[in-house]
Amino acid sequence: MVSFLHAADLHLGLRVTRFDPKTAGHVREARFQALDALLLHAQRLAQDGKLDYLLIAGDLFDDHAVDREIARRAFKMFHEKSPVPVYVLPGNHDPLLSGGVWDREPWSGATSGRVQLLRRREPVAVGQNATLYPCPVERKTSLDDPTAWIEPNSQGGIRIGVAHGSLKVRSDLPLDDHLISRHAVREHGLDYLALGHWHGRNLYPDPDGLDRTAYPGVHEPMRFQGSTELRGWLPYSTGGMRDEFLDSGRGEVLHVQIAAPGAPPVIEPIAVGHLNWLEEERRLNSEEELAELINEIANRADPHRRLLRLKLAGVLPATAMLRLGELAQVVEGRYLLGELDHQALHMEPTETEVEDVAGQGILRRVVEKLRAETGAVDAAQRLLAERAILLLYEIGKGVKA
Repeated sequence: MVSFLHAADLHLGLRVTRFDPKTAGHVREARFQALDALLLHAQRLAQDGKLDYLLIAGDLFDDHAVDREIARRAFKMFHEKSPVPVYVLPGNHDPLLSGGVWDREPWSGATSGRVQLLRRREPVAVGQNATLYPCPVERKTSLDDPTAWIEPNSQGGIRIGVAHGSLKVRSDLPLDDHLISRHAVREHGLDYLALGHWHGRNLYPDPDGLDRTAYPGVHEPMRFQGSTELRGWLPYSTGGMRDEFLDSGRGEVLHVQIAAPGAPPVIEPIAVGHLNWLEEERRLNSEEELAELINEIANRADPHRRLLRLKLAGVLPATAMLRLGELAQVVEGRYLLGELDHQALHMEPTETEVEDVAGQGILRRVVEKLRAETGAVDAAQRLLAERAILLLYEIGKGVKA
């Protein structure tokens, strides 16, 4: 029996360039907070006798220019908080390059003990009945299958491969993206292949229909769901932005248990993510709906752990439009990051509102002319007319008050 946590693509030290410095700092720090949650789960499993080791299948760091303090902090967390051995594989963001992060202390000495860097393509005994077959990445790109060195049936017991690259599940993948044979598990006699590189959780069955090949996804989300924008971060791959690098919005690792050689793995996702990235669209057609939205947004739990992009659409009367500032204050003031887009939200003052503010004099004629322009083809002209009406309405209400 072997039981382990399979994680990958932590990208510690990730550089975030499109937020203000304070928010960017929170996003970077969240990767360590999610790692802390991962180690807390490891402690709980180990206390129940359900964990033998922790496996990081590449890209622990975002690149080799990672700050020395970040590299030391990660090592210290593993060394002090992990209840079991931690095996770390170099990936395509942090390959085994001379002079890189792995050649600096404390990682240069991680050859034994609690934290071990998998530098060589050679079997590693883990426990009494399992063997790891590590496939460390030595360069950013490669035409070679990193698992090709593994010889079938060279060791007894439970056989676990660990590699970083693109599983060859379709023909249009970049040839130099460390392509891994679709059925590497069968070809190399493995019981499980722990992969990293792709950012969504995906399980792939072997020819017998058993899930033995898996990507755990990222341990901490990296983008707003529904958007292909990664806010200043791109994968270090010649493949560019592909669907495989768009995470699911859930920070996860996999708990894998294998009872015996040849037994089907039992794979359970465990949530460890810290921040919630939310991109939402709401259509509003009344002041009541806007009031309900303000109340909902204001009363969500843990706003300090949420990044919210809220896009509004619909048509509101002028009185309701005056409350947009209240909504903006909630979104931008309470959330870690709050962005409110109301460009698609239009105003249509009621006849009562026009009568109340403009009366029957010259101001009414101005309002009527602006109302006509709200039907213009040009979007900018429509928006300007709507904002002008709203401004007049505000002024009128202020004068009457």
